[in-house]
Amino acid sequence: MKRLSLFFCITLLSQSLFAQQTPDSTKIGLTFNTAPWYARVMPLAVYTGITGKYADRIPQYLEIGKSFRVIDLGLAIGRASQRPDSTLFAEAKVTMDVCNYGIFSNEMTIGAGKLFDNNGSIMFELSYTIFAQLGKKWGLGLVSGYYDYTSETVDNSRVFYGLFLRFGLQRTDSGGIFNIGKGRGRSGRGNGHGR
Repeated sequence: MKRLSLFFCITLLSQSLFAQQTPDSTKIGLTFNTAPWYARVMPLAVYTGITGKYADRIPQYLEIGKSFRVIDLGLAIGRASQRPDSTLFAEAKVTMDVCNYGIFSNEMTIGAGKLFDNNGSIMFELSYTIFAQLGKKWGLGLVSGYYDYTSETVDNSRVFYGLFLRFGLQRTDSGGIFNIGKGRGRSGRGNGHGR
């Protein structure tokens, strides 16, 4: 019985030592030049907690940036509302892939930028998303969050809910990016998911 147990332990140990492991992109160093590009667009969202015309309650943006493992660093250009006056904004955003389950992921975003209005407001964002990787390089998600606008004369917060599309490489279970160097995620996991 001792010999059988010893043989079993040696067999398991040798298999684990000599098994080929596929490196994950979370172990591969990414520089700005080697990090993949992504784009995110929020064509439809609505502010809640305020009254008025729908043109005053619909923000939109286009974001372009680079993916560094589980973190996206991007610049968003958009409109705080659909009013004809100056509601344009520019915002730097950091989005982190918090967790993954199947084709779904959860993300958290922090951003800061400038609203080009008469008051010269600065803006801050805190938002959360549920994202589904529906294709090899694209996915669809739901977002909920807060925009805070502040200046010397104005200070207000807006809650928003919206729909967004993301174009970029897939992520693995560990948040690594597929198709970066040799990184193909964990072996035997099928297609990547996440963002």
